[in-house]
Amino acid sequence: MNPAKKPEKKKKTTASFVSLGCFKNLVDSEVLGGMLEKRGVKIVSAYEDADWIIINTCGFIRDAKAESIDEILAALEQKESGEFKRVAVFGCLIERYPEELKLEFPGVDILWGVNDLEKLADLIAANRAEDYRSNELFLYTDGHRRIITTPPNVAFIKISEGCGMKCSFCSIPRIRGPFRSRPIDSIMREAQRYREMGFQELNLISQNSTSFGRDRSSRSQLPDLLKEISRLDFPAVRVLYLMPEEVTDEVLDGFSYPSIIPYFDLPFQHVSPRVLQAMNRGGSVEKNRRLVEKIRAKYRGAVIRSSFIVGFPGETAAEFQELVDFARRLKIERIGVFGFSPEEGTAAFDLQDRVPDDQVELRKELLMDVSDRNITLYNKKIVQSIQDFLPLAPWQNETTIGRIASQAPDTDGLTCIPGPFDEDYRMRRIKITGFSDELVFGEKV
Repeated sequence: MNPAKKPEKKKKTTASFVSLGCFKNLVDSEVLGGMLEKRGVKIVSAYEDADWIIINTCGFIRDAKAESIDEILAALEQKESGEFKRVAVFGCLIERYPEELKLEFPGVDILWGVNDLEKLADLIAANRAEDYRSNELFLYTDGHRRIITTPPNVAFIKISEGCGMKCSFCSIPRIRGPFRSRPIDSIMREAQRYREMGFQELNLISQNSTSFGRDRSSRSQLPDLLKEISRLDFPAVRVLYLMPEEVTDEVLDGFSYPSIIPYFDLPFQHVSPRVLQAMNRGGSVEKNRRLVEKIRAKYRGAVIRSSFIVGFPGETAAEFQELVDFARRLKIERIGVFGFSPEEGTAAFDLQDRVPDDQVELRKELLMDVSDRNITLYNKKIVQSIQDFLPLAPWQNETTIGRIASQAPDTDGLTCIPGPFDEDYRMRRIKITGFSDELVFGEKV
């Protein structure tokens, strides 16, 4: 009599992620990954064959949309060649253009927006497709366990979702919905978990961190959150994306708590009152200057990062020069420059008097020249100083690459120190010895 055959173990569904755009998108990918693991789906690296390739798209501006579309096309080619069985695409681009993309990419198995991620996880785990219906707005909580795709010493927490600003150039409110922030106790429970896991740097992110709590209070609760977070004793806590118009003295005081890095990410966008009015933004040369000077007077070693849009419809040569002069005189340490991108559904889309593309590119280059000069001035100032260094990975010729406090993830360059990477991800003290463009050099002390 033949022994009964053991039932074959069912092979786990596997999924691989590609996350495009900002760190807020990265958090969404990690949350969806955690939902999938909870449903028995195995998350594998982008270099492994998988049942699903899942692409989290960005739909903010033209270049980001093009990158997302290129990634979708590449995934469909891989599906055709048998590397992946199915393709799921979700996120901002799909939320903006659901019907157009459904017609454009019939080979994509699931097209999903930014809401109801639990339903998306159900579909992927069950290997089935369904049309996206954006109903209840999504905001994750500490109850959502995440996969971690960052280095094991860097974590991101999204403290709010959506946006209440009405910037004429921006599509985020249409994509992500109205501003809504998480309760402080939920953020604290998540942060406590990461502290116990040994994370060294915590990055608090949202579209507008200055508005944190203002959906339930008459004032920003960001200072309250920073006070509570500081009690967890992270070596470093960074806050990203502060709207300059909403930065009060009380908000600035919140950066005085232990662990909070005096790194101020202030997207001024412009300084010309006329251009700012057309953008539906506040500020002016004088208001922005006073804010920068107030920050520097209050926090020794403060670093200012700002983003600027050049070539906004109607921007004159004189108004652009006003912006250049502001960035140069104030020596803004970190500058991001974007050319105006006309986005469907925004108030600025139909504005006349467009600046020619070649002029936009020239203005970007001129402002980036100021940025390069400011970076050089800042790097000269920190040579011979002692800084906290966050090691991230091996580098060339037995060296280790990482970041110092003035270098935010993915935007502000890196720091290199001699010595092989030993997989000890704890923060350490280094002495800055030199620099080359945005690469800073240091040595252990």
